[in-house]
Amino acid sequence: MVSILGILLAVALLIYTCYKGIPAVIVAPMVSILVLITSGLDIASGMSGAYMEGMAGFIQKYFLTMFTGAIFGAMMGDSGAAKSIGLKFGRIARKFPGKEKLMALWSLAALSFILGYGGVSVFVAFFTVIAVAKEMFEELDVPWRLYGVNILGAGVLALTMAPGSPSVNNVIAGEALGTNAMAAPMLGIIGCLIAIFLASIYFKWEIRQVEKNHEGFLPTGAEIAKVQLKVADDDFQEMNIITCLIPSIVLIVTLNVFKQPVYIAATFGIIVGYVVYWKRMSARIETFKRGAMQSINSVCTASMVIAFGSVVGVTSGFALICSALGRIPGPGEFQVVVAVNIAAGVAGSSAGGLTIALNALADRFIGPLSEGGLAMNPQVVHRIATICSGGLDSLPSNGTIINELTQARLPHRVGYRPMGVCSVVIPLIVAICLSIIAQFGIV
Repeated sequence: MVSILGILLAVALLIYTCYKGIPAVIVAPMVSILVLITSGLDIASGMSGAYMEGMAGFIQKYFLTMFTGAIFGAMMGDSGAAKSIGLKFGRIARKFPGKEKLMALWSLAALSFILGYGGVSVFVAFFTVIAVAKEMFEELDVPWRLYGVNILGAGVLALTMAPGSPSVNNVIAGEALGTNAMAAPMLGIIGCLIAIFLASIYFKWEIRQVEKNHEGFLPTGAEIAKVQLKVADDDFQEMNIITCLIPSIVLIVTLNVFKQPVYIAATFGIIVGYVVYWKRMSARIETFKRGAMQSINSVCTASMVIAFGSVVGVTSGFALICSALGRIPGPGEFQVVVAVNIAAGVAGSSAGGLTIALNALADRFIGPLSEGGLAMNPQVVHRIATICSGGLDSLPSNGTIINELTQARLPHRVGYRPMGVCSVVIPLIVAICLSIIAQFGIV
């Protein structure tokens, strides 16, 4: 019990300090030590073992992806491709008089979804999305604090809900349940529609607050405005849409058609981008350097938070939590919702929580009644479980959330609300709705 209390206290402290603007790279090791102490584990062996193994494992798995992704995003920004895309989205938004800012939010979510569903990793997508969002929000004078709505596209719809998405969550569920990415297509589509409906209500509410308070891109966009190298407006020549998208098209085709790893696909995108935009980029080496430095900062921040989750994973309290997941009462669909959300929330990772929950409970969920199982449809379990993996994982202590807000130059207290609503509240409501709908045999 003391171990469980230590875990909960550590998570609460990580969330609180994030909101206070204290860097996660300072707090994550400290709360990891707290967890080790309350779990009765040796601090030295825990930090040099579980903590460093978790950190090293993340770096080994994602460094090249984040390195190439950051350079790709910097290139899109400095070449003017991101600004051109932003201006085009801005013109589309202006075709809806009085609703320009609302359409800007939907444009950002749509761009994020296209990249995510196209197979582009969140670790690559957000560098490009930030570059485009900055230009579009500045053009339409949308408060930069609303940047986080983009998570609805890649981090919610494409990652967990949309049938056929190549997301890692779909892969994990498929391997555990013997299903595929198209599992429960009707539930997935209904889930997307509910999420879009709820998001539309939230987006409209935010825009009403913006208009009521007369908010603009500044002051919340002041810091991000300093980051991107910017071509003077008088000298800027907008690109046509095809030229803007050539590097992204190369990336997506290399990833999905030629089945290359994300970092290889991003590398080809960078090479093609430098060739296409060579004359437009006056500080080519500086662009590469800045992207590389951003990636190092991103990897360091994310890996140190993920490592905290690795420490939690070796404690007795975490083992008790996992064992308790198998004793959740109620209908099977409800059990999936509760179990996966708890696992993802404690692990601080959608993929990690989904893996933990399904490794422990897949046989219980889909096993025959004669063997004590719930005999649930594996497709239903797949879709509800993947959606739930993207719920409580996205608390303020989530490594990806911390990383993305850091790169967007937004403190948690300013930029987290859109992310919290879109990636915690909405997925939870959708999961509950689908658990009810599934009772009627809809798959």
